[in-house]
Amino acid sequence: MKYVYLLFISSLLILTSCSKEEGEGGRSSIKGKIFLKDQSGAVQGEYYVPDYDVYIIYGDKDDIYDDDTKTNFDGSFHFKNLRKGTYRIFAYTTDASELSGVSPVFKTVEIGKKEDADVGDIEVTK
Repeated sequence: MKYVYLLFISSLLILTSCSKEEGEGGRSSIKGKIFLKDQSGAVQGEYYVPDYDVYIIYGDKDDIYDDDTKTNFDGSFHFKNLRKGTYRIFAYTTDASELSGVSPVFKTVEIGKKEDADVGDIEVTK
């Protein structure tokens, strides 16, 4: 009887430890671009901005980002090796109504296994 109980408990532990939450370790990815509307200074314009910070939140448990990256020369970013789940991507935009002077612009995406999702453009201002 002890062995049956021990076998039951060990199989239960193995089954519950296999559930994976959102985050790194998968074969999916999320990409997009940062589009800047620059209204400051003498040179104004609209363009895809290089070297811009982009953040990702795994799941919807909290508002603390889990990873970040910078955009490439063409304004594109790419988060790789993600598991199936829901993710929030964001970048900061200038916002005079906020005390800090910035506010986040969010895009939420749900991805499956081995899926490459594109959130499109995240529009920010300066």
